[in-house]
Amino acid sequence: MYMVSEGELAVTLLSSLVSLVPSLVISLVTYILTALAIYTIAKRRGLNKPWLAWIPVVDVWLLGSLSDQYQYVVRGRNRSKRKSLLTLSILSFVLGIALTVLATVLFGQLVFAAMQGVSEDYLLEMIMGPLMGLLGLCLPLAGVGIAYAILYYMALYDLYKSLDPSNCVLYLVLSILIGITRPFFLFFNRNKDQGMPPRRQQPSAAPPQFAPPRQEPWEDSSQKDYL
Repeated sequence: MYMVSEGELAVTLLSSLVSLVPSLVISLVTYILTALAIYTIAKRRGLNKPWLAWIPVVDVWLLGSLSDQYQYVVRGRNRSKRKSLLTLSILSFVLGIALTVLATVLFGQLVFAAMQGVSEDYLLEMIMGPLMGLLGLCLPLAGVGIAYAILYYMALYDLYKSLDPSNCVLYLVLSILIGITRPFFLFFNRNKDQGMPPRRQQPSAAPPQFAPPRQEPWEDSSQKDYL
């Protein structure tokens, strides 16, 4: 039985790492442009904690908040996309970590079996547990992923429409079909508010002390600068 030498294994692993470099660079550029764009928009529109744009997994809270803000100030609708997006993002992250761990264990067992030259029966026995775990996680991960993608692109459409309503459909279609375009659309339109109503004028003087505070119909102050 042919056994993989340590030199061949090292070359294979090194080649795999080198092939990942372009993907890592693209992912880093995408992350920076998207985070900077969302941070700029959220800060300009008065959302709480705009720095969340730089934190993976929870950054979708801001996208959902921008969508909720748009729906409220333009259409008078109270939505909670931010909560749903955050929940689905956390679920996807947890399931993804579990899937990665199982895949790593499976890969390690395959490498060990190749180096030791174990029999096929023993190899099958070794990988059966991690393989069944992988298959068991695929279905819930796919369901969560589909739900997350649908809600994400709904929120993204609201954001595009608030930035540039004349091109929002084009931006959304290209973002779905060619994902690399999304951070560039957000970045180059980050200073636009063509789909948002004018901001309200801030009062020049403080209201009387006896005036009751206004009760806002949302859970945070993300929309206050537009009412």
